[in-house]
Amino acid sequence: MKKKLIGIGAVVLVLALLLTLAPSCGKGEEAVTPTPGVTPTPGVTPTPTGEVKTLKIGFMGPLSGPAAPWGRGQEIGAKWAADDINAAGGIKVGGVTYMIEVPSCDTTMTGSVAATCATEMVYDHRVHYIVGPIGTNEAVIPILHENKCFCTGGTSVWLGGPELPYYVQGIVDITAWTKVFYEQVAEHHPEFKKLAVLQPDSMTGIGYQDRSVAAAEAVGLEAIRGNYTTGTIDFYPVLTRILAQKPDVIEASATAGDGALISAQARELGFTGWFLHINWIPLGLLIDTMGLSNMYNIVTTLPNFDSEFYSPAMRNLVRRYMAEKAGPDETDMPDTVVHGYSHMVFYKTAIEQAQSIDPDEVMKVFDDPNFRFERYYHPDGSLSGLESFGILRQMSHFNPYGEIVIEDGVPKVVQMGGKVATVP
Repeated sequence: MKKKLIGIGAVVLVLALLLTLAPSCGKGEEAVTPTPGVTPTPGVTPTPTGEVKTLKIGFMGPLSGPAAPWGRGQEIGAKWAADDINAAGGIKVGGVTYMIEVPSCDTTMTGSVAATCATEMVYDHRVHYIVGPIGTNEAVIPILHENKCFCTGGTSVWLGGPELPYYVQGIVDITAWTKVFYEQVAEHHPEFKKLAVLQPDSMTGIGYQDRSVAAAEAVGLEAIRGNYTTGTIDFYPVLTRILAQKPDVIEASATAGDGALISAQARELGFTGWFLHINWIPLGLLIDTMGLSNMYNIVTTLPNFDSEFYSPAMRNLVRRYMAEKAGPDETDMPDTVVHGYSHMVFYKTAIEQAQSIDPDEVMKVFDDPNFRFERYYHPDGSLSGLESFGILRQMSHFNPYGEIVIEDGVPKVVQMGGKVATVP
């Protein structure tokens, strides 16, 4: 049998590695957000009145390496939001108008590099507000917290709490995400009985696996485990052991690259059952890795932004991305674009409500259970987590549910539903 070994060059899931440790964060600047769904008149920038200053809101995330598609998407969203806010007149605080500037730093999804980025943001750019990072949050939180710098990190485990009030979980806690996903799996596919969950044998991978197994068993599925060494591209041995146990469905979702390779190699071994892609895997990557003929029986959280589940503002964001930023082989927009855009709006809204760029004043807004902001992914733009974590620092997240189908030789996502994953 010919083995198709394709290098992992894609995206690590939104919720990824947790690595090293780092220093602290400094003074920052702010920005304004436009009315949701309203595009400023092209070529027209409102003239700010009164004093005009610059507010730096930094971006940190993986812009190179296997997680780069996630990081680049989030950076694009953050910078677009800043541009739209500036075009709409900036952030208004008293008699001062703040125009946003977005310095960026590539964390490469590596703890030591992320720590250097955090130090640069604090001491060189003097920021108090950061969009990101995805992963490597353990490396940056000590640095940012010491210097009163907020970040909207996305990670596989909750890292904040009352003792770390400057950390905001910008992507929903993986336990809540997985729970909602498997509830939808059981609803749409009651015929599923036995599930295999494949993850690397790292601490992060085992943590993901534990959550998936617990969520699957909670809806009545029998779960079996398969593990492999990080960096593996030959999954045939572990798949052979897994397939001998005759699963109906395989969850292959450690990273986009791993998920695509596992799916392709399982098909080569004769598996005709279902795959659960709980993490975002671009359609283009799946086609290149699996081949069009093997792209059947796939449940995905890849959103179809043209579906009824998304607002006109969201659809406009997708059209903008596909027209301006999509690569020649891209068939869909990374949902991290939405996160980057939303997180910048989140800061703008809080700063204007606080009428201050002082992080301690803005913190009072975050601590207010009535605080709302434009989420762009779904209507519930609020912070939760008080019951679970002792502090309101968890953003909710829409968990789409769909299946990939081939129509006229073209793969597309048929979205069958979705739920908002929240943390009490």
